[in-house]
Amino acid sequence: MRKSKQFISMPVISLEEGQQIGIIKGLVIDPGLKRVAALMIEQKGWFNDQKFIPYINVHSVGEDAVTIKHGTMVQKGTNLPEIISLTKNKVKVNGARIVTESGTLLGEADDYYVNMASGEMIGMEFSGSFMNGLFSGKAFLDINHVLTIGKDMIVCSDQALDEAVKLDGGLQEKLRGVRESTSHIWESTVQKTRELGSNVNSSIIKIKRSKKTSDENTPPIDEPITETKEQIDHLAPIEQPEEPTAPNNPPHKN
Repeated sequence: MRKSKQFISMPVISLEEGQQIGIIKGLVIDPGLKRVAALMIEQKGWFNDQKFIPYINVHSVGEDAVTIKHGTMVQKGTNLPEIISLTKNKVKVNGARIVTESGTLLGEADDYYVNMASGEMIGMEFSGSFMNGLFSGKAFLDINHVLTIGKDMIVCSDQALDEAVKLDGGLQEKLRGVRESTSHIWESTVQKTRELGSNVNSSIIKIKRSKKTSDENTPPIDEPITETKEQIDHLAPIEQPEEPTAPNNPPHKN
């Protein structure tokens, strides 16, 4: 299989003439059949009409070039009304938003994979939105989960949420596994947070109990009484003892 973008600018070689007859300018998609209907060919010259090669006329798609049996396989659009009709519909896969039938936006299609022998679409590569909540990167969606390819949106089944496969440097893993592992990590984090909160609360309760016990065992300390001037003034005066006086005896006569 090959990505659609890898077709662009590939030379087209005629086997009988042994010459290059043009380069690939774009792909024409049949959204109903989910396949490449034709290759758009760019040829030299100012007044050439747009030319197409129906994909059924492609002999081989190699690493460096696309081959056809002879140059007559390249035809004008006026001779291919069905192909012209598809081009007028302007259905583009790359850049289209992918949404599930229940209304979940998965992201945008970055590219799609083509079966080089038949032209059938194998799957789509997408990123963004839903992906950002799980991991950074791209994912692959099998074409069997695609229900509709429209002008602006691509509708897929709800099973795509579980069956899409992440692409990460060759490592492939179903998003279902990613979601489950992510959920496990989150639940583990929540549990650890709860345990930490419980431990902190237990420690606080122990500290409070220890402090209360210490306060009960400590005898109260008498505080000095401080009286105000007004309180002193109202106190009853303290009676002083009278000094003894000499007895009133008559003087002694000699």
